[in-house]
Formats: sequence, C-alpha cells, structure tokens
Amino acid sequence: MRLTLLARADKTGLGYQTQAYYKHLKPNKTVVIDLSILNGQPQDNSMYPGAEIILGIPDDDRIDSILDDTDVLLTAETPYNLSIYTRARQRGIKTVCVENPEFYDHIKYPEFDMPDLIILPSVWKFNEIRHHANSRGTRVINIHHPVDRDLITFRIRETHRMLHIAGSPAVHDRNGTIDFLQCCPEGTVTTQSTDYSRLLRSDYRHSTVYDNIQDNNMLYQLGDILVMPRKYGGNCLPLNEALASGMPVIMTDIEPNNNLLPAEWLVPASIVDRFEPRTAVDIYQANYDALIQKMAWFRAQDMKHLSQQASAIADTISWTTLLPRWQEALHDL
Repeated sequence: MRLTLLARADKTGLGYQTQAYYKHLKPNKTVVIDLSILNGQPQDNSMYPGAEIILGIPDDDRIDSILDDTDVLLTAETPYNLSIYTRARQRGIKTVCVENPEFYDHIKYPEFDMPDLIILPSVWKFNEIRHHANSRGTRVINIHHPVDRDLITFRIRETHRMLHIAGSPAVHDRNGTIDFLQCCPEGTVTTQSTDYSRLLRSDYRHSTVYDNIQDNNMLYQLGDILVMPRKYGGNCLPLNEALASGMPVIMTDIEPNNNLLPAEWLVPASIVDRFEPRTAVDIYQANYDALIQKMAWFRAQDMKHLSQQASAIADTISWTTLLPRWQEALHDL
C-alpha cells in the first residue's frame, strides 16, 4: 500500500497529530501544507525530512501531483481542497480523513464529495457524524488518537501541584482556562500564545504563566495534576500526554472525557451556550464548587496510586496498543 500523508509542520494540535502519523504509519509520501501566510504560524519543515511543501491552499492544478503514486491518502481535519476527494475517486485512490467533528465540513458544503473513510479520534458526536456520513456512502469508525509513550517521560508524582494547559486558545475558552484560574488562582498555566500569557499575568497576578514551551516533557514537569475543565471538544492531546507522564487529569463529566477517565476524576458540568462552527456544538460550564472540591479531594490522595492509574489508562491508548487498528483500517481500504 502506497500511503500519502497531508501534514502540517507548525506547532499546533494538527502539526503534532500529523507528525505522529508520519512517525508511526510511515507514509511513502508526505506533502506538507504550509498555511503560515494565512495563520501566521511558524513552520518547522524538519518535522518531515524530504517532504514536498505546498505554500497555501493547494489549487485544483496541484491535486493530481499530490495524488500521484498513491493508493491511500490520509489527512487530518481537512483535505484543504475538497475537490481532492472527487479527483481521488476518479483515479481509484482511497481517501481517509481523521475528523474533528466541530469542523466536519460536509454538512455545510453538501455539494462536495466525501472521503471513503472517516476516523473519529474520540466518541464525541460519533453517532451524529456516522449517521450523516453513512447516508453519503462513507464509512465511519472510532480509533483513539494514540499517545507516543517513547516521547513522554513517566514518573511517579509525589506532590499535588495543579497544572492547566491553555495551548493555543480556541473559541469560547475551550479548555476552561478562566474556570481553572477562578477556582485555583495560584495554579500554573501554560500557553502557546505570548499575547494570551500577558493577558493572564495581568488579570490573574497570583498565578504562574508560562508560554511557548517547546519540550513536552518539560511541560509535564510543571505540575502533578492536570486540570482541564473543557467546555467542548473531542481530541485532546494534552490529556493523552499527561496520562502517559503519570499525571491524573481532572475534566468535565461530558463526552468523550467520561469514556476514558475514572468517574471520580470528573466534575459535573451543564450546558450554558451553543455555537455552530460546522455542526452544532454545546458549550458546557464546570460547576465551580464541584471543581474546587475535586481539586481538594485530589490533594488528599496518594499520588503514587494516581500516577500508576494514569499510566495504566495511557497504555490502553498508546501507539503500541493501537497501531494494529490503524494499520488494519488503512489496509482494509
């Protein structure tokens, strides 16, 4: 099977996600889509040695060159040009998209063709996406995005420092950064945005804020318990990595968090709003009193046990465990 990967070479979730596919699925050809002219994200093309680089959105004239020498095309979240699915089907090439459901384009653009296979990295909105995609002749499966345990250093935690990862801030405060700081004003926050870190330092003077930490192992040494009162969303790379590092994770009791984490790690949340980036997405708000009580409960627990529990969960979603499922899904095409 000749696998072609559409990749991103920026320090975003999609960049780390597609770099993992590059390392573990070993595509025959990798095409990096450089969107820096549109989003201002610095590029690191060394993430994909020997890859072809396309500047900006590939136009119709570039589609055939992308598809040359390809049996299966793999992309994450978007094909960048929806015509690529049509052209691939005309040439007998199979296509796979690892969808993030909030950006599922095919409800908004029903005139465009669909990939042959959609992989959802969590169970969030699975039935909704499957129902729509199946009606268009596309198969949908769920395979968790694996964590690379070779890259994340595991250690038994001995203290109870609370850490929150804001990352690159998403709309409607997706990761619940403000909720965390309201409930844990002396906690530690990391973000990829220098501007956001300045704002947080100004508004929450008792917190510790770091920005642009490039080494993920350093990131998970800044705390012992990850607090992510997420408001919506499925694929959460910091959750996977924190578990692999031996950190228990406090999250809202919503999908998909409650399909992976123990019930005693979850905090009740209620719907407070809704928005429609593509599909309709409910926005949840963690109960502040419950979040404060949950952090207090964790501070009273044996961290050795919690670290081992986190590591055991990480084993179930590691590349060692899940790689055969990914390979089988691609080869079945």
